[in-house]
Amino acid sequence: MDLNFILDRALIWTLVFIRVTAAISMMPIYGYRGVPNSVKAGFAAILSFLLLPAAQLPEAWEGLGSGIIVYIALAVPEIVVGVIVGMVTHFLFYGIQLSGQYLGIQIGFAIANVIDPNTEEQISIIAQMQFIFAMLIFISFNGHHFLLSGLEKTFQTVPIGGVRLPSELSGLFVNMMGDLFVTGIKIAGPVMAALFLSEVALGIVARTVPQMNIFIVGFPLKIGVGLLALALSWPMFVHVMEQLWKSFTIDWFTLIKLVGP
Repeated sequence: MDLNFILDRALIWTLVFIRVTAAISMMPIYGYRGVPNSVKAGFAAILSFLLLPAAQLPEAWEGLGSGIIVYIALAVPEIVVGVIVGMVTHFLFYGIQLSGQYLGIQIGFAIANVIDPNTEEQISIIAQMQFIFAMLIFISFNGHHFLLSGLEKTFQTVPIGGVRLPSELSGLFVNMMGDLFVTGIKIAGPVMAALFLSEVALGIVARTVPQMNIFIVGFPLKIGVGLLALALSWPMFVHVMEQLWKSFTIDWFTLIKLVGP
């Protein structure tokens, strides 16, 4: 076998490895901070070998020769593609965490925060619980397989070094980020409605029975009503997650097509 051919394929593999590593580091499950970096690197290396046959150089780069400048010019777009593709996958889960933040404040658990290992920020325990539950639903949908198939799709659509950033891409980003707030309201809506009705009931009781210390009664009542409403809304949570997953798959493949030449 020609030595130059082997060297060329080795260089292409490193470019594939850069895109795969950038994407995996940003994806849910695969990019979880609890996973050792050595495991992530090994998984990215094996996946890069499997995706190597699908990787192609754009025709514009043929005949430019080799060199560090050409390699950097090819590597930078790979990082951009990997970061964009991987970052967008977290939008769905950020919306779910946002709903948990809403509920944590309304129920009264805003003080009892935990550290999110992914973002290293304090979030409500309700938000962390919903995030974990959403991850389990995501796995039940074979979402982790979908992410790998989508990553393979990028090599079919976006050749190495052939990324482009059209104006439509920013509009898609804005729409997907706007859906974060819609997602949070959809999931938190039933529980917030139940808490609102409990507030109205407490207000009526405070007016009719002024001798009752409404603050002492109100705090445990809101916690009980909130947790009960949260438990009863789990089936709706799964339904909303299914609808969000369907819309996300469409938006994600649309994004992959946009960054292609």
